[in-house]
Amino acid sequence: MEQNPPESVPSIKEKLKNSREREEECAANLQLHRKDLLRARTEAINVVLAHQKAIVQLDQELDENAKDIKNMHVHFISERETLLSSFVGSLLKEKKKAAEDQPDAPQFVAPRHTPTIMCFLRTHLNQPGMVSCGRKIRECESFMLQTNRERMELLFAQHRCFGCFLPLSVAGHLKLADCPHPRFCAICKTNDHHQILCAPRRVYQGIIPE
Repeated sequence: MEQNPPESVPSIKEKLKNSREREEECAANLQLHRKDLLRARTEAINVVLAHQKAIVQLDQELDENAKDIKNMHVHFISERETLLSSFVGSLLKEKKKAAEDQPDAPQFVAPRHTPTIMCFLRTHLNQPGMVSCGRKIRECESFMLQTNRERMELLFAQHRCFGCFLPLSVAGHLKLADCPHPRFCAICKTNDHHQILCAPRRVYQGIIPE
């Protein structure tokens, strides 16, 4: 079997040169591709950071929006309370003027469904050192001329039911929803509280026991 003659030195050198050139070309292409990948990675990171920044900004705007909503509710609740207080004040002035013009006219009118229990004002309780007026609350001028909030605070302080006005210890129930006494408010047109306890809902819900 014949053997191929050995290649000449110039031929070997040429092949080695070509191999190095192809290696350098491949390395250059790979380096360019690596640079493209690194650039794409940097751009992706910038996009992610921009999105994160946008998310943080949106969270801040949502917090500000929630505060605006809360402030809006507080504003309108305060506005309604002011209107109601002004309205009640004008009614009281009219009543006072009418009473001055007609001294014999009644000083108050007990709304429908006002409980008929005996007066329980502290100064009217039948205890040593105190005077009992001996009247039912719907007939007691001192009780009926109190503000609605004063009456609510009195009931709460004495642990009384907001429906029948009896002490909870003898009323037979602990929740207003269980009270059988009828209730109606001609101002709100609802039957969940007495008219003589009517107040802005935030005040009423803040005082009434659960």
